[in-house]
Amino acid sequence: MSKLITYSDDASAELEADSEHAKAFYHQLFLIHEISIELSRAESLDDLYRIAVNACLTHLDIDRMGILMIDKERDWMLGTWGTDEVGNVRSEADFEAPMLDDVKEVIREMSTKGKVCVWHDVELYEFGEQIGEIDEVGKGWNAALAIWDDDEVIGWIACDNLLNHKPFHTYQSHTLRLFGSLLGEFIKRQHAEEEIIKLNANLESKIEKRTAELSKAQTELKQANTHLEQKVLERTAMLNEKRYHLQKTLDELQEAQEQLVEAEKQGSIAQLVIGMSHELNTPLGNIKMASSVQPDMLEDFKEQLTNGQLSESDFDEFIQNSMETNQIIASNTDKMAELVAQFKRLSIHETQFRQTEEILLQKWLEDTVTLACDNFGPPKMPNVAVEVFPTNSKVTLNTSQLGQVVEDLVFNALEHGLSNEDTDEILIVGIVHEHELELS
Repeated sequence: MSKLITYSDDASAELEADSEHAKAFYHQLFLIHEISIELSRAESLDDLYRIAVNACLTHLDIDRMGILMIDKERDWMLGTWGTDEVGNVRSEADFEAPMLDDVKEVIREMSTKGKVCVWHDVELYEFGEQIGEIDEVGKGWNAALAIWDDDEVIGWIACDNLLNHKPFHTYQSHTLRLFGSLLGEFIKRQHAEEEIIKLNANLESKIEKRTAELSKAQTELKQANTHLEQKVLERTAMLNEKRYHLQKTLDELQEAQEQLVEAEKQGSIAQLVIGMSHELNTPLGNIKMASSVQPDMLEDFKEQLTNGQLSESDFDEFIQNSMETNQIIASNTDKMAELVAQFKRLSIHETQFRQTEEILLQKWLEDTVTLACDNFGPPKMPNVAVEVFPTNSKVTLNTSQLGQVVEDLVFNALEHGLSNEDTDEILIVGIVHEHELELS
């Protein structure tokens, strides 16, 4: 009749009582160290199970041994490596069977750390050829001890004496306990290493995916840069063409201004010069300003593009600035063209009775006096100062008529009132009243 004997990890008295096998016990303790070295060489979890079975049969005087793991989700036991009925070590990775009641009873019996259970005179089994089957192969003692992962039983070691029928000795419970504890630690370590390998593989996969995405993005960016370069070349050509036409317009305006100055000296269109010069000066200054910033904008854009530092926001900013600059040039060119056309149409009579306009008095007086001094052209120009009260006053008046008055006064001062010395000074003071403008 079968009999269960359990051995705990504090069974020192039982070990002392088994003094006749002390030499064999101490020899197996030494061999446990050898087993640990062999287990440390395992390259995978499957390799660890194989080495453990071989080591147990070789060093611990066990006829047959198998390592079984628990599938908690299905409530099945899974084979790893074990021994067949004639003692051959084999892979049992394809063998599995449900956790029957008697198997669960075995697990309950050994579910205390350090406990080794030995059933004497019991039927001995091994996995059958069909999945889920277990075949009886003989009788003898069957020992089992749990494999732990912290406080959880994840499997067990089963061994028996099917082949040589040697009796189970007390000291073997201690060597099996040491072996089981050692194997459990190596299983935990191998699980951790394989988890790291999986994580590394997953990380490498993500890196490869990310690298492919970056490569694709780089290709798209290169294509975008090529397309952008073409747009820049086209835009540059268009700006150069506009600049050519602008220069041509400026040349024509310069020629028209020279003709106006000459005509004024002759007295034919004197009353038009100051108004026309003022009208042309503002759009001409705007055109020059917009034209002067374009080479720097294009150079900065080209440098960013060449260095690969061009971002989408930089590109948008360049396009926006270019459109604004082009708009300034276009609108002011149109204005100047209209002024030239008006200049050709207007007579002295029309000029004297042109419509009034709102101006910033300080700026208008400074521009008018400067233009009058330039047109007069003495060897040395006087110091000119303009003061307006209140500051930043805006007035609405006929700028052509007032310009003619200011120019005449400036010409008179330059010709008759100054001595062409460094101390010469023209001071114009404008006081804005409610409905009147007082100039001194």
